[in-house]
Order: sequence, then structure tokens, then C-alpha cells
Amino acid sequence: MSVKSREKIALVVFLGLIVLSLCGLGWYLLAGHSWNVAASNLDDTFGSMDGYTAIVYPGTAVASQDEKAPAPPEAAEGARSEKDADEGAAGASVPGADLPSDAKAAEGASATPPSDDVGDPAIPTDATAAVGSTDGSLTPKKKALSVDEAKEGYEDKGATVFSLDTTDLDAYSEGVILKKGGHRFGVFSIDAPTSSIVLEKQIAYFKRYKVDFIVLVTPDKEYAEGVAGIDIVVSTQDEDLFVMGETIDGTFYVDAPAVGSVGAILISPSNVVSAKVLQAA
Repeated sequence: MSVKSREKIALVVFLGLIVLSLCGLGWYLLAGHSWNVAASNLDDTFGSMDGYTAIVYPGTAVASQDEKAPAPPEAAEGARSEKDADEGAAGASVPGADLPSDAKAAEGASATPPSDDVGDPAIPTDATAAVGSTDGSLTPKKKALSVDEAKEGYEDKGATVFSLDTTDLDAYSEGVILKKGGHRFGVFSIDAPTSSIVLEKQIAYFKRYKVDFIVLVTPDKEYAEGVAGIDIVVSTQDEDLFVMGETIDGTFYVDAPAVGSVGAILISPSNVVSAKVLQAA
């Protein structure tokens, strides 16, 4: 075998090893992140969250028309149309109409007068009352979970917790720096499409003060797309994102849960970010 042939073979083997190494690195990063997220869920489930930081915020997403509970159907009795009622009245037979007069008299004498103890038909039955107590829904309303309850729950598990007020974006319009659990969080908000220059200026301000995580609260995640340097974006509407959040171009995006629920962003001791939706038991 000539020297050139050996060199070509060595080059091919070397390039193959590089490709395999890159594939292995990519698999490690993806699988490793998934494992870390799974570990965060286990720690949350078993209540061992020392070293974690949890960010909780109220649900603000409104259910779409398709997701809303349908109105209760009409009661079986009384749901007939006027036409059906008229037809029923016309076809009804009068008791004793075909009996001879003596029989009619006997029947009238033996008729039992109505009792005064009969309940008022306008009073709803237990079933009707149960339906009425649910504000038009066939099932009882779900209990709402408050941010304070979610915060207390994570504190009981040993995590450091702070809350975001996603109902008042003006609270973060000027930018706020919070120090929690050994981390510094730079939180700001925008409520309309904003120039990338303005966003980059705010990001540079946070970096100058050495924040660890830059968090943006916005009604639409598209307002932040294409801007580098934002670590976490919290959208106050339903963006149809994965419930545990999605990482896009290095930024972790999470959308708001439904009203009555609480969103939670978990940052593990190794700085792995994940999210979940909390609901009342």
C-alpha cells in the first residue's frame, strides 16, 4: 500500500472520529438536559429542593371558546317546543269521557282531592340545585390555587422562592434586580413590539450589574425573538408551548397557565431551567 493511500485512509478515519465525537456531544447535551429536568421533577415530587430557586407567577391565559365547558342541556321535562305541547294536549284523553253517566258520577265521588302537603313544583330538586350551584356547569368548579400557596409549598420543600406579578407588567417596565438563592435576577417587561436597540440596552444594563439570569415578561413571545442575551421569557398568554417550557436559540420560553393555576420556573443547583403548571389538589 502506497504512502498516499495510507494517508487517505487515516484522514477518513480521523474525520469519522470527529463526526462521531460531535454526535456524541450533541446526544450528551440533549440527554443530559433531559436527565437533569427529570431529576428536578423527582426532587420536586419528593420534596427535596435544597439549592433550588423557584419563580412562581399567577396564571393569566384565558381558555379558548372550544375549551370552555358547554352550557347544560335543557331538562328533559319542559324542553318540548310549543308545537309538541300543543300536539300532546290535542291527543290527550279526558278520563271518564267514554264512561256512562252513572259511572262518571261514581268516579267523581271517589276522586281524591289534592293534598295540601304536595311540594311546590317550582322548588328545584336536589339534582337541579346541584347543577345550579355550579354556575351553569354540569361539574363543580375547580378550586383556584393562589401564588402564596404555591410559594409556601416550595418553601416547605427547602427551595428559595420569589413571585412575579404577571398581571401588572408596568411593575417591571424600568427593570428590577432581585437577589434570591445566591442568584441575581434582572427582570424587565415590554407590552408591545420594541426596538432591538432598546432591548439590548436593557440587557447590557443587567450584565453590567452581573445578574445571573435575565427574565423578560411580555404578552407575546414574538416580541423577544431574535434578541440574544435573554435567559427566560415568560409570556402572559397561551403560546401553545410545551408545558415544561421550550429552549429556542438559547432562550428558555414558557407561557402562562390558565387563570386559577400557577406557573412555576425551577432552577436547579446546576442551573438547569425547567417549568411546570401547579393546580389545586
